[in-house]
This record gives sequence, structure tokens and C-alpha cells, in this order.
Amino acid sequence: MPAGKKPHLILIRCQNNSLVGEEIVQCGGRPCPPTLQEQALLSKKAIANVLMMLLAVVLVGCSNPPENRTESSGNTPGRSSGEQANKARNMQPLQTGQSRVRPEGPGKLSAVLPSQPGERLIGATGGQAPQEPIIERISGYKTGGEYFILPSGTFPQAMAVVTLPYDYETSRDKKYPLIIVFGGAGECAKPPRSGALAWMHYYKTDEAVYTLQNNHLQAEDFRGLVKPSELDAFNTRLEKQPYAGVILACPYSPLLSVMARLETPEYESYIMDELILALKNRYRVADGSVGVDGVSMGGARSMYYGFKYPEVFSSIGSVQGAFGPYMETYRELVRRNGDILKKRAIQLVTSDKDPMAPSVEKMHQLLEFHGIKHRYLTLTGPHDYIFNQGPGVLALLVFHNQALAQRPGGPVKRE
Repeated sequence: MPAGKKPHLILIRCQNNSLVGEEIVQCGGRPCPPTLQEQALLSKKAIANVLMMLLAVVLVGCSNPPENRTESSGNTPGRSSGEQANKARNMQPLQTGQSRVRPEGPGKLSAVLPSQPGERLIGATGGQAPQEPIIERISGYKTGGEYFILPSGTFPQAMAVVTLPYDYETSRDKKYPLIIVFGGAGECAKPPRSGALAWMHYYKTDEAVYTLQNNHLQAEDFRGLVKPSELDAFNTRLEKQPYAGVILACPYSPLLSVMARLETPEYESYIMDELILALKNRYRVADGSVGVDGVSMGGARSMYYGFKYPEVFSSIGSVQGAFGPYMETYRELVRRNGDILKKRAIQLVTSDKDPMAPSVEKMHQLLEFHGIKHRYLTLTGPHDYIFNQGPGVLALLVFHNQALAQRPGGPVKRE
């Protein structure tokens, strides 16, 4: 940079205060004419930032979700009414006090052994197990939940929210599948404590878990976004495989960059070498029953992890996945791990008003080209929070419940 020029940062903010930065040069309080090299650099940064901001807008990153939650009345699970919003969500103790709870089992975390021959050994890198997590109970929801704060050696913002099955505290001898779920761009742009609440709070997973105890769904459970044929298909699947519950762990995740190769090594190491190991140590996770899923930007993440580590994840899903910028990465992973992926349960969910539908179609074509069986759902609704809270979360829970209870089979199913 020429002498006398001082860096200055222009900050562009969305409605939810997510940040995009661009460096320019200043000289004596007003912009200096940049050199040709500086102009080229600034153009590249400006393009990257604009693309990132546009992607966040498309993925609901710049629209604040409805904060209010409604409580159900009566004895029928999942039927919402009234205006009891966040007053029933007892979040204040979580902001002011922390309680350290020792994980179940030995005081020291042990390595998680692969459930199948040749599987990747989680937590083996570095030769040391993660430190003991900090647990903060979350109350005021229809099912139990916890903040799971893991001191990480690679990712300083390591925080997750765990949504527990409805009968987790009462069925002490029961083990459950574990599903790692990633939030969309809107939650990636939030602070870690809020971002980790993506599925439990913003997508109202607790209400879906509660209503699935009936093993029979109604139109209102989908927020009205369901056709009779879709409703019948869901209930038929529940009749064949009743919902038994899964453990959902939603880690805070940073925004993906459209200019990078999808994931950062630091965050990937946190997920694969630290978080899964620690979750298995604390919770009653069934052997060989770990899945991964996510919505929108989180769907791009979930397919990356599922395709890269199919020896770890037995079920792999995405809801309205934003795959577009990363298709070459997926192609490479599918070519590399196609034989194992053919033995995994895979689900792609899109909807009739989803702007990501062409991207999801490309992913479907990729899997179909390589002969990889998968479920392909086109449901009803927009690319928005109301879809996540209805068809999206129900499709996710029913799929992983069914996939991890039995091995996938049969041809590609498009519904």
C-alpha cells in the first residue's frame, strides 16, 4: 500500500446484523485513488461480498424469523393455539448462569470405535480426547433440550443445542439415533448462542417431536402446507415404522463462502474429531446410528459431511439444500465414495416454491447417474421458516427414524 494511505473498513449490514466487510484505502479522511492492483483486488472482494450477501438473502439470511412461539392447548400433541410466545421459553437462566454437568460414563472421554470394519475413528486425531463439556439445561419447550458447550481445540465458537427425544428421561434403558443437524444462513449469521437454537427454537422441532408421539399427522402439523396425497404418504410411513425418537444435535455453524471450497478445516475438525465423540459419550446413542441433515445452507453442509464421511453417517439428508456453488465438490466426493454411499440412506427434500429446487434436481441427477438409491421429496411450501417448522422438520425426523431403524432398499423414490 502506498505511503500515507490508511485502511478503512466499510461495513454492510443486513436486517439481522449479519456482516459483510470490504477493505478500501483512505488518505486524509477521504478516499484516495487506488492503484490498478488495488482496484483489481477490491473488485474481487466486492464481488465475493455481494455474492455472499445475495446468497444470504436467498437463503433467508437477511430476514428475521418470527420470534414468537405458541403453546398448544388441550391434550392433543402439536396442535398450537394462543399467544404464549417466548415468555414460556425460560431462557434467562441460560444467559446468566452456567452449570457444569459431568457427562454420563467415565470422566474421561474414550475414542468412539467404528461400528463397521474400516470406519473412520472419530476423535483419534491429536491423540487426546475433548475436554469435558459444559451443559446448560433449556426449559420451556415441549421436549427436553440442552446447550452443549465443548471446549474445542480447533473452533473457539463451539456450541451446540441438543433436542432430546420425548421419552428420553423416562426410558432410561433406551438408546436412540443421533442426528447432526445444521441450520440455514439466517442462523449461521447469528451469534453462536442464537445460531445453535436453529432447529429447536426457530424451526420449532420440539413441536414436531411432540406431535409425532401420536404416529398420525394432520394438516395443521404441516402449518397447512400439505396436500392430501402428501399427508397420506407421511402417515403410511409412520404406520410402517412408528416414530421412536432421535437425538438432534445442532452445532452453531459459520456462513459458508461461495468463493471457498465449502468448509473450513477448523470447523470440520471440530465436528468430526471432537463433537460427535463428546455427544456419544454423554448421550445414549445406538451403535452405528448416526445421521446428518440440514436446511438450505445447512443442507449444503450436511451433504458434504455425509458424502465425505459415509463410514460415519448411516443416514444423509438435506432440506431445500443450496448445493449450487459446490456441485463440483459433491461430484468428486461421490466419485470417491460412491460404493459406500450406495449402502446409505439418503433423502433430498425440496418444495414447489423452493428457489433451490433446480439445485436439488442437479443433486438428484448426480446420485441417479452413479446409481445411488435415495428418496426425493417435492413437498408443498416456500423457502422460509414456515416450511422448516412444518414439512421440513417432519420430513427430516420421519426419514432418519425410518432409515436408522432399517437398511435402505429399493429404487429411487420420487414423491
